[in-house]
Amino acid sequence: MNPSILALSTAVPPHIYLQKDMAKTTIDIFGLEKEKAELTNRFFLNSAIEKRHSVYDDFHKPREEWGFLGSQYPEMVPGMSDRNIRYKNEAPKLAEQAARQALESWGGDRAHITHVISVSCTGVLAPGIEFHLMRNLGLSPSVNRLGINFMGCFGAIKALSVARAFALEDPAHRILLVCTELCSLHLQADSDNDTILGNSLFGDGSAAAVIGSNPSTQENPLWEIRCFHSFGFKNTLDKMSWEASDTGLIMRLSHTIPVLIGRQIKEFVDGLLEDNVPSDQCDWAIHPGGKSILQAIEKRLKLHPDQTKASWKTLNDYGNMSSATFLFVLELLSHQTKRQEWTAGVSFGPGLSAEGILLRRPKC
Repeated sequence: MNPSILALSTAVPPHIYLQKDMAKTTIDIFGLEKEKAELTNRFFLNSAIEKRHSVYDDFHKPREEWGFLGSQYPEMVPGMSDRNIRYKNEAPKLAEQAARQALESWGGDRAHITHVISVSCTGVLAPGIEFHLMRNLGLSPSVNRLGINFMGCFGAIKALSVARAFALEDPAHRILLVCTELCSLHLQADSDNDTILGNSLFGDGSAAAVIGSNPSTQENPLWEIRCFHSFGFKNTLDKMSWEASDTGLIMRLSHTIPVLIGRQIKEFVDGLLEDNVPSDQCDWAIHPGGKSILQAIEKRLKLHPDQTKASWKTLNDYGNMSSATFLFVLELLSHQTKRQEWTAGVSFGPGLSAEGILLRRPKC
């Protein structure tokens, strides 16, 4: 039997921001004139996002009480060092919360965890989150640790491919995988259209999974991992990037991304699906990078709304949490009462590039 996903869990920080409130806050902060204010409202309110989570609560307080951003924001903004300090304080705690829940759901003995993989692109930490998890969860000091960093939104699928390889090495291996992203730390303080669009999409979250081969009678596999597929979209190197700056990490997103994905997604999917797996008979775990991306894929692949509702629900409830988002979609899909035998997973990242995974529900 191929390696399987044996457990999934998600965690978010406690501070919730509604999109309608954040639209008003953005307009007020930057003193936007009528035309720009109307555009900002459209970005936020037409995003298919209702709310997002953050590790800081500044926007729930009067501006003079803002802590992380500071009372003089946006005239003065936190630098990269301040943002990374908050990351170092908050990311390991959120990762631990997700990991503990995944281990509880798995139900196995923690002494049997042989590998820990941490995925993140929103901060820098050494020793990495994987080391903190080993220590705080009471795992063996000889556990094999790996940090997969700065890959962007498709980091979860890449980590699943590594976890599958570890599981194939030995059927006794059990791999704990944790994706943790604090995107809100990199809120940018200018009012150009691309920045406002980026500020309207991203939130914070962590998700964890346990992967292993030959499940025991005590384990409950959610999906068998069948295969992976990678794809670099043609002539798109400058369409999505994640750049370090003195004011944090800056996400560059071209407005042409949905169109480019729509044009080439069929070629990518043809390489992912097995011959006997029709796309219209799969559940689709699509990374919800944004409303227009989901719409472009649905249109090109002629998908029914039932096939993608887990992606839309994740977008609505959390926004885009970079690498953690894909596991949020899978976790939600795992609880759906009506599920297909096959699940195709797709996520996008800098390049513009795509990573895919094909999953199959275990036979009862």
